Amino acid sequence: MLVLITKSDKAGLQPYWVQPYKQIGRQLRKLVALSGWRLHRQQDRYLNVNKFPLRPLALFTSLLLTGTLPALAQAQESEQQTQAGDNAEREIEVISVTATKRVTTLRETPLAVTAFDQKTLDENHVLQLDDLQGIVPSLQIAQNGTQNTPMVYIRGIGSSDQTESGDPAVAFHIDGVYSARSQGASALMFDLEGAEILRGPQGTLFGRNATGGVVNLHTAKARLDGVEGNAEVTLGNYDRKAVRAALNMPLSETFAVRVAAASDQSEGVVDFLPGSALGDKYGSTDLAAARISTFYQPADNIDWTFSYENFTDKGTGQIPTLTGGSDRSSYVQEPGYNDFQIDSLRTRINYRFDSGVEASYIGGYTDSSRVSVWDRTWSLTKYEWGGCVECTHEAVQHELQLKNADGEQLQWMVGYFYFKENNLTHFDIVHPGNDYEGGKTPNKNLWSTYRQPDRGLLSNSLYAQSTYHLNDDWRLSAGLRYTKDERWDRGGRNIMCPDVKRTENKALTVFPNNAADPSNLLGGLAPNKFLVQPGQCWVDSYNDTSPEWDKTTGMARLEYDLSSDIMMYGSYATGFKSGTIQDGGSYKGTGPFDQAALNAIIAANNDEAAGTNAYVAPEENQSIEFGMKGMFFDKSLQLFATLFSTEYTDLQVTSNVVTATGADLLRKTNAGKATINGLELEGRYLVGSNGELSMSASVLDAKYDEFLTTDSKYGADGKLFNPSAGVASQPNLLDFSGNKLVLAPEFSASLSYEHQIGLRSGATLKPRARLSYSSEVWFDPANRGDRPAGFRNLPFAADIDRQDAYSKLDLSLSYEPVNADWSLEAFINNVSDRDIKSDQGRTHGDPVPNYMWQAPRTFGVRFNVSFD
Repeated sequence: MLVLITKSDKAGLQPYWVQPYKQIGRQLRKLVALSGWRLHRQQDRYLNVNKFPLRPLALFTSLLLTGTLPALAQAQESEQQTQAGDNAEREIEVISVTATKRVTTLRETPLAVTAFDQKTLDENHVLQLDDLQGIVPSLQIAQNGTQNTPMVYIRGIGSSDQTESGDPAVAFHIDGVYSARSQGASALMFDLEGAEILRGPQGTLFGRNATGGVVNLHTAKARLDGVEGNAEVTLGNYDRKAVRAALNMPLSETFAVRVAAASDQSEGVVDFLPGSALGDKYGSTDLAAARISTFYQPADNIDWTFSYENFTDKGTGQIPTLTGGSDRSSYVQEPGYNDFQIDSLRTRINYRFDSGVEASYIGGYTDSSRVSVWDRTWSLTKYEWGGCVECTHEAVQHELQLKNADGEQLQWMVGYFYFKENNLTHFDIVHPGNDYEGGKTPNKNLWSTYRQPDRGLLSNSLYAQSTYHLNDDWRLSAGLRYTKDERWDRGGRNIMCPDVKRTENKALTVFPNNAADPSNLLGGLAPNKFLVQPGQCWVDSYNDTSPEWDKTTGMARLEYDLSSDIMMYGSYATGFKSGTIQDGGSYKGTGPFDQAALNAIIAANNDEAAGTNAYVAPEENQSIEFGMKGMFFDKSLQLFATLFSTEYTDLQVTSNVVTATGADLLRKTNAGKATINGLELEGRYLVGSNGELSMSASVLDAKYDEFLTTDSKYGADGKLFNPSAGVASQPNLLDFSGNKLVLAPEFSASLSYEHQIGLRSGATLKPRARLSYSSEVWFDPANRGDRPAGFRNLPFAADIDRQDAYSKLDLSLSYEPVNADWSLEAFINNVSDRDIKSDQGRTHGDPVPNYMWQAPRTFGVRFNVSFD
């Protein structure tokens, strides 16, 4: 039972709902009827609202649509008595975030942001970024097998390019340090103070490549207030064994150290079909991470945080599997191998002046390396594999930030951001040939190698943002950011070879540089295909280029406090994603080759007007957003709603293509225009004295407005899968205008409920259920779907690039004894063991549908202990 009472005076209680009831009665009755509650007045003093709300989404929607918010706001302004229902003295806890680069509460932050503490992440079994899908509105994550990398999309905006040449469209930050490579998002999420997911363009404060949004992770800091720690062990099916531990130790009154570590291992989930080469199954997990952090505070106005973290991934990686038979089995000739490591240094120094102004330095250094191999054909009749023989990435960040105190009428912030990265890549692919020895050893297979010895980026930015408090209820904010980016590729070459052999260490024997083959192992190197001699390798493309871009972006926002518990805002923002280098997009030499010819190629690579440039133009957007954040019913109901519209110009789209010479490339192009409109809802409701209901929902209308391109996945067969998409005037082009963006379902939602059950012993049982749903999801801009497949009309080609609507159920039950610091939990995720596609795999040769998959049914137990 929920009882609503408001202000009192000398005459006694004067319930809000009694007097204005006639004015808002119709709206209130609609609200009650939709939510499944029963409403009646009692003694003309208050209203009883009985019956558990069986339709919470209808309740949230009705609050917006029936115009009840102003009435509720007036009720919140009244001096309320202690709630006289079962949920008396319960309030939804306050969560602090740094989405504005100031510490604010989640409800007071005028942005679309979802935040979690470590406890909530644990309850949702979030170990890596992938696990956030289904609990954050508009967030979709696909796992790329070849790069073993999560591809993050927010509101339909992301990037499927995981190479050193591309950038994610969702920026990933750990303790304020930016990660430019998608692989950085693979890191384990352990021992955190919190995680924040900002949705929509965040160009002013976060800058680089945040057109889709931002993911902020805040690691747990060393503290001076005492020794404390925790440990956790998880055991599950697929022989899963996971361990996490953390220990905080103050060493003096001014210096503290914190150490944390995590490990997660499990067997692969893709079974070998008969005749396959044996080894570790694809889909196995072998993750480990360790972090040591320090905190030093020699005076009240200065503090210094420093951390070192190592992350290792030695799992086999993912592999696409074919549909038709068992979706989690495959023919394998080349077992997966992966050795990926990241070493990170992060630091922050804060100094507060007597005036209240605070100066901060945020610095970071990242060094990563990767060696990997994977099967590319899933067949015993063809042999093809690819791998990263040597891939390294080094990045440095410096950021200076100056801001005044939080309590000022005019709050301002200025900053300078510097970021530089260098990449070295040696990536090889063996393509299928016609001659085989025993069906495995390549004899005359085409081999391609991609050598980028010096590819890099230098980015400099200046930014400023301020908020002016017009009065107690109104605030006006504005901000600007100027960014200049310089990219380069020096000596980058795509090289093709007609005949290669494999060495036992799975790395091809190749020449050590791009200019010569000193041992003459491959018969010398021809400058292009037209000058190649029998047995020679040749340069298929020259990637030398050095483009530059600069852009000024900005934002304006107006906020209004409807009451002390309800805030509304409207904002306008522009965003910018830097251009990228195009592998294989460069001009190719066709005649006699000398230094002058090379100089001409490089000039063409950098000539935007020539149409042969080796880079893709920047992506820009402008977004309008309206939001409401409120607490209702004595802070037992929290509701956030966001309505937005974003227009993109030159949206960067990436997909796989096999060139006429057989080279396998990730090609990028600019879609002319795209528009995304949507509504997002988030809610939490305290049910009685022991229950909590949480929900999130997203409605998206995300389409390409103008997009003429080639079919990059099926080449000549593309029009068979897209018979209605041809452009009569340009036979080589397809018109994807009006198609839906990838990984942008029209509707997705999540609903979870947990309930604490007190036992006679004083212990607590907490069952928890989470149901997530998604409408159909597309994996390719072509939106082939149920279009006929021509002469390749395979039984499973109808859904060649999409996942139909699906739902997924997760369950858990935890036990916490009274007056103890340990807990035990049993869990089962994907209860029905649904086969849910997460992305479309690459297609090599015949256009046979193949897919990456979300995790199958997993279950296990988890034991946690803490001390202080």
